Amino acid sequence: MSGSHVCDPPASLSFGVSLYEQLFRYHSAVMLLVDAETGCIIEGNPAASVFYGYPDGALCGMTVSAIGTLGPEEQARRLADLREGRLTSFLSRHRLASGETREVEVHSVPVRLFERTLLYTIIHDITDRTRAEEALRRSEQHLEMVMDGAGIGSFNWHVVTDEVGCDTRWGDVLGLGRVECAPMMASWRMRVHPDDLPGLERARRRHLSGLSPRCEAEYRVQGADGTWRWIQETGRVVERDGDGLPLRVAGIVRDVSVRRRAEEDRRRLFNLSPDLMCVGGMDGYFRELNPAWQEVLGWSKEELLDRPWVALVHPDDQADTMQGLDLLRERGVVTNMENRTQCRDGSWRWISWNSAFVPEQGLIYGVGRDVTALRRMVEELRTSEARLRAMAATVPGVVLQWREVPGDRRFTYVSPRSHEILGLPPEALLRDWRALPVHPADRTVWELSLRDAAERHGDWVFEGRLVLPGGEVRWWRGEARPVDAGQSGAADLCGEPGIVYCGIITDTTEHREAQERLRQLATTDGLTGLVNRRRFLEALEHEVQRHRRYGTPLALISIDVDRFKRVNDTWGHAVGDEVLRSLATICRAEVRDVDVVGRIGGEEFAVMLPDTAPEEAMAVAERLRAGVEAAPLLTAAGPLTVTLSLGVAASPPCDGADTLLREADRALYRAKAGGRNRVERAFDPSGSCGTGDAADSLLTIP
Repeated sequence: MSGSHVCDPPASLSFGVSLYEQLFRYHSAVMLLVDAETGCIIEGNPAASVFYGYPDGALCGMTVSAIGTLGPEEQARRLADLREGRLTSFLSRHRLASGETREVEVHSVPVRLFERTLLYTIIHDITDRTRAEEALRRSEQHLEMVMDGAGIGSFNWHVVTDEVGCDTRWGDVLGLGRVECAPMMASWRMRVHPDDLPGLERARRRHLSGLSPRCEAEYRVQGADGTWRWIQETGRVVERDGDGLPLRVAGIVRDVSVRRRAEEDRRRLFNLSPDLMCVGGMDGYFRELNPAWQEVLGWSKEELLDRPWVALVHPDDQADTMQGLDLLRERGVVTNMENRTQCRDGSWRWISWNSAFVPEQGLIYGVGRDVTALRRMVEELRTSEARLRAMAATVPGVVLQWREVPGDRRFTYVSPRSHEILGLPPEALLRDWRALPVHPADRTVWELSLRDAAERHGDWVFEGRLVLPGGEVRWWRGEARPVDAGQSGAADLCGEPGIVYCGIITDTTEHREAQERLRQLATTDGLTGLVNRRRFLEALEHEVQRHRRYGTPLALISIDVDRFKRVNDTWGHAVGDEVLRSLATICRAEVRDVDVVGRIGGEEFAVMLPDTAPEEAMAVAERLRAGVEAAPLLTAAGPLTVTLSLGVAASPPCDGADTLLREADRALYRAKAGGRNRVERAFDPSGSCGTGDAADSLLTIP
C-alpha cells in the first residue's frame, strides 16, 4: 500500500500476502482506511479508485473532507462520533473527481492498530436507489393531488372481514367528514338510501360472482349533516383466494350530485310538459311515459307499458303510421306526423307527433300534441318540431393538472381519456397547454377565465365549445380548484413555486342540445319558424315592463291576411301554408333585429317594435302592407297576390300587454271594416287609446 508523508502508516504496518489484503484489494465494494484523528485516507482499494475516479493510489494522502461535502466543524464532530463508536453508519454525499456528487451509505468501525485508531470504512453507492425512492414518492404525491383535485376518494374492501380501508377523501365524498379508522362495509350500507340499496347490492353481487368486469353503481348516501348526496362508485376485485373467491375489492367514489340534479331538472321538465312525451323501443312497446298521457287520454302509465303502442292507433291510420316509422328509420327524424289515438273511454284524439330515432340506442323519442280542436279548424296546421333525447349517461371526464406562475402555464398531468374526449393524446397537451382545441370564438374568454381564477387563487369553472380534429364541435365544461403547494407537495412536484390547479373536463354537448330542443319546442311556431303566441306575449310583457320603468316608447302591429279562407278553399291548405311562410319571410326582412315577429293564430301575425314612436310604427306597418301587395307570392299554384289589414297600437298610453294587443286588434278590425288592405291606428294624436262600444262591435267583422 502507498501513502504520503502526512498520512504514512507506522513502519511496522506492513501487509503481506494475506487473506485480509486479498479481501481489501479484490473486493468489489468501495473500502477505505481513514485516520480517526485527522481524517486522512491511509489506504483505498482499487474499487475506491474506480468509484471516485482517481488514479490508483491517488486517494492516499487525501482527507475525507476532499471527497465529502461537510464543513470542517461538522466533519470534526462526525470523526469524533466514529472514533468513540457512537456512530457506525450514516448517509452522506461524496464528491467524485469529475465533480459529480453521489448519494452514499457509509459503514465505519474504529480499529486499534499499533496504538493508532483507524476507521475501517465500507461505502455503498445508493444514488440510483435514492432517486428511485424519490421518483416513487413524487409519483404517489402526484396521484394524491390529482385525486384530491378531482374530488375522488378511494377504498379497499376486505370482503371476508367486511372492513373498508380508505383515504381521507373517501369520507369527504360520502359526506361523513374525515374518517380516521377502517370502517365496516355494514356501516356504509346503513347510510345508503333504502330505494338505492337493492340496486347497489345487486351490482356488487354480480361483480363478485364474475358476471360483470367491474362494479358500477350510482346511489344516494346520507352525510353526517343529514343531507343526501349522489355517489358514483366504481370498483373491481383485485385479489382472490386459491379457489377463486374474492378477497379484496379496490375502487373509487365520486360525488355526482350536480349532474344528478341536472338530470332531475330534465325529468321535471319531462313530467310537467302538457304534451305527450314517450320513449319507445323498436319492439313496439313503450319504455317511458310522462303524466300528460293520463291527463290527455286517460291512460295510466302502467296500463300503457303492458300493451303495444300501435294498438292505440286508429285502424284507418295504422298503415300511414307504419310508413312513417319506416321513414323515421331511414331519416332519423319525422315531424308533424298525425294520427288518431284512442282514449281510455273509447274516444279518439288527433295527435301530432314529432319523433326521433337513435340507432345506437334502438330507441324512438316522441313528443305528441293534442291537435283535435286545431284540426277541426285548420286541417293542415303543423306543430313545432320536437325531439327529446335520453338523459345523458355519465360523461367520461378528462382529469388534468396544471401549474400557474406569472407569465406561464403548463399542464403537468392529463389523463389518457383526453384522446377519447378531446381528440388529442395527453402528450400534446403536456407539450403545449394551448393545444386544447377550444373554439376560436371562446378562446379569449377561456384564457381570461383562467387568468381571473389564478389572480383570485380561486376555483375555475368554464363552459364553451371544443373543435375536435375532425371538425366536430362539442360543448364542454371545465372545473378545477387550486391545491395548496405547501401542504400537498405541489411545489416539489412542479419543480418551482406557483399555483397548482387540479380538475376535470366533461362533455356537456348532449345536455346543451336537449335544452335547445326543449326551448325550440316551447317558443317556435312549426309552420313559419316565427315565435309562437306564448313566446310573443312573454316578450311583449317584458317590453311593457321596460317601458314602465324607463319610459321608452313601444309599438305593436297586428296583422291579418285578407280573405285567407278563400286561398285555402280555392288552392288547398298546402298552398295556404306556403302563403303564410312567405308572409313570415317578408315580415322578418322588413323589420329590425330587435323587433319581434310572431304568429298569433291561423293567419294572424303581430310585430312588436321596441323604442318606436307611433308615427314610426305607422310607417313600418304601411311598408309591410305595400310590400305584400306589390310582390306576388310564389306558390305551387303559381304567383298569388294577397293583401293585409293592419292595426297599430302604442304605449303609452296603453298600460299592459293585454291592453296593447287588444287595441291593436281593434284597429285591425277597423281596417277590415274600412275595406281591407289598409292600416288603422288605435290611438289619436293626443295619445289616448281608442275605446268604446264602436270598437267592440268591430270584433264581429270577418
